Amino acid sequence: MKKKTAKTTPTGKPKKKPAYNQSSAIRSALRRMFSRSPVVWEVIKAGRRYFAKYNKDGSRAKKDGVETHCEVCKQWTKAPVKTSVDHVEPVVPLDGSFDPQNPNWNMYISRLCCDKVNLQRICDTCHDKKTASERDARNAKKKALKNGKV
Repeated sequence: MKKKTAKTTPTGKPKKKPAYNQSSAIRSALRRMFSRSPVVWEVIKAGRRYFAKYNKDGSRAKKDGVETHCEVCKQWTKAPVKTSVDHVEPVVPLDGSFDPQNPNWNMYISRLCCDKVNLQRICDTCHDKKTASERDARNAKKKALKNGKV
């Protein structure tokens, strides 16, 4: 039997478990609920195409291969590259109006549970770039508000 070891930091000190954050738990539950909604599945299915797969001996495989289409880079990607559904207009606004300490859940839910028009299929590479640019814009806005420049 494998012995359990405590998780540690690079310096060897044990990691402390973060305190329970109610807002984070609610936000996570809402995102999980939305990810399982029929609207998301419609968007995913609309961007799939199947192709024939063959075994090493040349016979046809039991299951066809699946490619998914990224609406940002317009590429068809195979299985190892994950394609997910993303909001075109971010759920958390870039203008800094969403306060994580005192969130407006009605606004958050209305932006999260949107129509197919505001959803796009996006590969992991494009999603990482988009998320990073949104995070940078949000952080720049927070910094400007903190310094009193806006």
